Amino acid sequence: MENVFVCSVCGHIEFGRAPETCPVCDAPREKFSLDNAAIHPAEREGKEKHVPVILVTEQCGFIPNACRDVHVKVGSVPHPMEEKHWIQWIDVYLDRVFAARYQMAPQALQAAVSLHVKTGQHGALTAVEHCNVHGTWMAESAL
Repeated sequence: MENVFVCSVCGHIEFGRAPETCPVCDAPREKFSLDNAAIHPAEREGKEKHVPVILVTEQCGFIPNACRDVHVKVGSVPHPMEEKHWIQWIDVYLDRVFAARYQMAPQALQAAVSLHVKTGQHGALTAVEHCNVHGTWMAESAL
């Protein structure tokens, strides 16, 4: 795997090299540190509740003929969303380039998001999630 850089302000992950500024919190490059152990391997204990599951559909149910639906849920079994243990955010990347962050609060949400990828977009979709107790996990899927 390529180098992983982590923003010390917001936890954002960058692949390959640190950016000039963080695309999530605008922190400068100096706030990033190299941490190739920041993302837990999928084989680690607890993967059933932490490794993102990605489902890509060929048709969009919301914007027909313009995009495809992508659904990301955390874990093959539901992750707790409790005040002391929850998924804080899910980041989405297209070909390892940051596309979006979805912040979550434990009180009202499930650990899942849906997004709309433009028709014709191909490559790898990466989902990175952060559990406040068990750290950061990742999964990839082809578009």
